[in-house]
Amino acid sequence: MISAESSILLEVEKREEGKIRAREALRKGLILGILYGKNIKKNIPLIFPKLQFVKVLNETGEGTLIKIRVGKEKNPQDAIIQDIQHHNYSGEVIHVDFMAVSLEEEVEVEVPLEFIGVSPAVKDLGGIFVQNVENIEIKCKAKDIPKSIPVDISVLATFDDMIHLKDISLPPSVELLDNPDNVIAMVDEPRSEQEMEELEQEAAPDVSEVEGVKKEGEEAVEEGTSEENKEEEPEKEATETKEEGVKE
Repeated sequence: MISAESSILLEVEKREEGKIRAREALRKGLILGILYGKNIKKNIPLIFPKLQFVKVLNETGEGTLIKIRVGKEKNPQDAIIQDIQHHNYSGEVIHVDFMAVSLEEEVEVEVPLEFIGVSPAVKDLGGIFVQNVENIEIKCKAKDIPKSIPVDISVLATFDDMIHLKDISLPPSVELLDNPDNVIAMVDEPRSEQEMEELEQEAAPDVSEVEGVKKEGEEAVEEGTSEENKEEEPEKEATETKEEGVKE
């Protein structure tokens, strides 16, 4: 699927650097970003609604061509969603890099693979589908960036079959930059019940060893406590002797 001249528009506003942080923006339902690239002399800090960006991202995907209107500009700019930063824990988008481009300009971007069809090795033989690659790096004109690259897995009929990058069909205007010999998909043989049990046993922790460690730790604590008590006893005796001396 070729993006050609994108009609998908993202409305953004300029922001003052350092005035609002990513965490504060998230609480307000906003995302921070930056626009740089073709015909932009100085990077433009941006801020825009999270819901609007998520909608655009769902329609296009990362690395594809969109139009960006900054403020009240009459003519939106062609740009690529170049990089998306996510929150370490929540996974929410917190920052986006947009690269302004010319439609006829050649760019290098990553696009996702879209696996289609049904593998006979999975359907008929009960195999396990293995996807080794999610995105590939390509080079093409900005107007020709595909949203995704389809990969037909119906050719995986046996456990010996593999799909390499060189096997997929790319549009004539798109050049592959990754190693064409890379394996992107295959089907593993199903594991027997015995193999699954062995894997579970290997993965399961040795309870006795864990308990032993705990016991040793507890014993060490108990020993330390008893030694402290022993040290305290003479002090108590000395205190009692002093008190008796005072009474006398």
